[in-house]
Amino acid sequence: MGLHKVLFPWLVVGVLQESPSNLGLAQMALLLPNMLFILPGGVVSDRRHRGTWLSLLFLLFVVPLGGLMYAVMTGELTFSLLVLFGVAFGTLLAFVQPARESLLGYAAPELMHQAVAKVMAMQFIAQGLGFLIAGQLGTFSLPQLLAFQIVIFVLSSVLIKRSHPLPKTGSIEQKPSKPARETWMELRDGLQIFATEKGLLHLLIIVFATGFLAFGVYLVGMPLIAKDFYNGGANFYAALQVVFSLGIVSANVGVMKQSNMFKRPGRLMVISFLLRGSLVGIIALVPALWILFPVVYIWGFFSGLSMTLGRTILHNQVPHAMRSRAASVYQLCLLGGAPLGAWVCGMTIESIGLSSALVVVAAITLLVSVATAYRSPLWHVMAVKKP
Repeated sequence: MGLHKVLFPWLVVGVLQESPSNLGLAQMALLLPNMLFILPGGVVSDRRHRGTWLSLLFLLFVVPLGGLMYAVMTGELTFSLLVLFGVAFGTLLAFVQPARESLLGYAAPELMHQAVAKVMAMQFIAQGLGFLIAGQLGTFSLPQLLAFQIVIFVLSSVLIKRSHPLPKTGSIEQKPSKPARETWMELRDGLQIFATEKGLLHLLIIVFATGFLAFGVYLVGMPLIAKDFYNGGANFYAALQVVFSLGIVSANVGVMKQSNMFKRPGRLMVISFLLRGSLVGIIALVPALWILFPVVYIWGFFSGLSMTLGRTILHNQVPHAMRSRAASVYQLCLLGGAPLGAWVCGMTIESIGLSSALVVVAAITLLVSVATAYRSPLWHVMAVKKP
């Protein structure tokens, strides 16, 4: 995914030279399918054998990537085609997210934070490698990088299928198909969990705020920070992404070393949200490079900590049989806020400038954090749900 996260926005602003608002629109097209398909994706995942299903989904990524590579090779790449690619890629992601997340459900509650941290660390190490490769856009051609990404998805599909083989007939994971009425009832049950548990409901609120505020800056602001603040190219943007990923990995390595789960993870999650907003405010000042990279690293550190804590709270508060559905609701709030945030961020940058837009994001983040700390039950959520 690291290759894709660098190449897609850079194709918009670096190759096609589109405006910040169009960059926001393209990122919205990539993320919007999550709002439409991630909840049904959770229901489908709870019914299927996760390894076989994930393997198929990873193989299907070859289709949009192959189409994009063909358009680049033939010189027919347009903004409309990039938006279409984003919709196709995002639709597959909407089904991948809950299926991948549900695999964490097999960890013991008291060790959930370590399981989540290990998965997060591996995920962002892989993404960091992808960022490094994407930063070689001047060394390798764009079709070569896209072909490499296709090979990675195919190999991942094979490895997933081998590591999670199809169980024998009669396994609890082989579930018969159900009529549409039962599908909607299962979907309603997944939503009902958050309606009855106030702590989980407020978790969704801060996760949505993260998607709207933090992802808007990350998806739209980051490539523009590289391009407009520092006159950097794809390699500079990739370097920022690598440093950000290193921060995420460092946070998760730290969590893995914790033998006991944080007593009140919700409280730490809110504090990390506040600190991330402060760091965005520092970036708005266009600091020197020796300040910028450490700030981006710390930004990544608190982002990684927040993501791990949020997922840990979710898995420890939700019954195992409903974790795919609960994870899909969680991802809907995170990635559902992201397309709106990306679009609003792009429009705001175009209206008042990049620095002013970053200051606005930092100020709103501060207000949300203070309100959550003062009024939200998330501030008091325990690490493991009491029986």
